[in-house]
Order: sequence, then C-alpha cells, then structure tokens
Amino acid sequence: MCFEKFWKEYPSRKPHANPRKTAEKAYHRQTKNGYREEDLIEAAKNYASYAKAESVEGKYICMASTFLNQERFLDYQEPLKKPISMVDIL
Repeated sequence: MCFEKFWKEYPSRKPHANPRKTAEKAYHRQTKNGYREEDLIEAAKNYASYAKAESVEGKYICMASTFLNQERFLDYQEPLKKPISMVDIL
C-alpha cells in the first residue's frame, strides 16, 4: 500500500497531532481524483526536505490531511533546490 510510503516520508509534527486515519482518507480521495501515488509520495518527501532545511517546528508543519485536501502537495512537486553560495561560484 502506497499510503504507508507517503506516511513514512511525511515530516513529523511531534508532539502535535497529525491524525493518520484522516490523512489516509484524504490520500485515497486524491488518488481517486487522478493524482498519481508516486507524485503524492514525492511531494511528501520534498515537503520534509523543505521543513528540515528551514528548521520548521512541528507545530508549523501542515497536518497531512490538510496538505492533501488543500492540494498543497502541488507546491512540492520539485525537490528543494540548494541555494547557490559564493563557495559554489568560486
């Protein structure tokens, strides 16, 4: 089941709530709406990378059900781009 992969990749909100059952329903609703499971999983992975890079606190990480229901996953289809530093240029 691909929801397991999505859930594993999605960033933790601990110690704050992130209801799994609600997220799973939203996940399946989006797959029925035609979104590919691979894209949802990749978006979760990209969102987790963003949250880690920006040091986002758990309480500010979007609940997975909201991420799916509001189609926020569309904002995370591409991997986080590493900012260019002067070291990279030289």
